[in-house]
Amino acid sequence: MKKIIGTLIIAVASSIAFSQQEYSYTFFNDNRSFTNPAAVGTEGFGSVTGAFRTQWAGMDGAPTSGGVTFQMPLKNMGVGAMVYQDHIGVTNQTNIAGMYSYHLKISREHKVAFGVSAGMDLVNTKYDRLLYWDAGDQVFSNDYVNVIVPHIGIGAQYFFEDFYAGISVPRLVSVNSDQFNSINFADAPSMVTHAYLSSGYTFRLKNDVSLIPSILAKYTKNTPPRVDVSFTTMYKDMLGFGLAYKSLGFLSVYMKYQLKDFFVIGYGFDFSMNALQSYSKGSHEVMLQYRFGTTRSMGAARMN
Repeated sequence: MKKIIGTLIIAVASSIAFSQQEYSYTFFNDNRSFTNPAAVGTEGFGSVTGAFRTQWAGMDGAPTSGGVTFQMPLKNMGVGAMVYQDHIGVTNQTNIAGMYSYHLKISREHKVAFGVSAGMDLVNTKYDRLLYWDAGDQVFSNDYVNVIVPHIGIGAQYFFEDFYAGISVPRLVSVNSDQFNSINFADAPSMVTHAYLSSGYTFRLKNDVSLIPSILAKYTKNTPPRVDVSFTTMYKDMLGFGLAYKSLGFLSVYMKYQLKDFFVIGYGFDFSMNALQSYSKGSHEVMLQYRFGTTRSMGAARMN
C-alpha cells in the first residue's frame, strides 16, 4: 500500500513539475544565464557550468536533469549557449539554446544588460513503456512521439560589482511544428511560458566573511507563483555553506568550494517538508564550474 501511495504522489507531483517545464536548481545564483539570457557576460569572467540533479531519490520515475551552460564576456556584450536534458517518467525533454546580451553603461559602476535567446526543445515520450488499461485511447496509438519546438526568449538585468536584479521570459514565443510552424504563445505542444525575477547581493563582512542572499521567483499561468530563497556564507571566497527554501515545501542545504580562481564545485541536498517525505530519500544536486579570463573571486560581478 505504501508503494502504491508513493507512486500516486509522485505521479501528481511529477505532472505539476512537468507542467512548468523549466528545470529548478539550488545553485541558481552560480548559473544565472540558465534562466536569463541578459546575464551572459555580466560577471566579468567566462565560465562553463555543469549542473546535475536527481529529484526525489528512491522513487520510480522520479525526475533527473542535467546539462552545461557556457557564457563569456566580450566588449560591451556577452555570448553563451546551453544544453540541458530533463527526464521524468517516460518523457525526455532536451533544451538547446544560444544567448546574446548587450551591456549599456548608465554610470561609472552601474550597467543594464538586455538579452535574447533562441533555441529548441526536443521532447520524446515513449508510450510503449507505460502500463495502461484503455488500449483504444488514441493518445497511446503510437509507441513513441517526438516533438521539436523552437523558441525565443528575452531578458534584462541591472547590475554592478556585488549586486544584480533581473527579469526574463526564456520561452516567450514557441513555434509549434505540428501546426505548420505557426507562431503561438499558448498552444505549443507541452510548452508553457515562464517569467522569472532574480536578484542577489554580496555583503562583505569582517574577517574575510561574505553573506550572499539571493532569490528566484517564478510565475507560470494557471499555477501558483514559486519563490526560491537562498543564503550563502563564504569564508575567504573559498569555502561556502548555504541554506535555501523552495516554496513547494523543500529545504536545501549545500556547500561550495572554490579552488583558486578557476574551479568551483558544489553539492546540495533537499529535504521534503510535504507529503513526499515519507516516500522520498531527498534530492541530490551537483554543480561544477570552470572559470576563465578572470582573477576575481566567487560572488563578485566585475564590470566589463
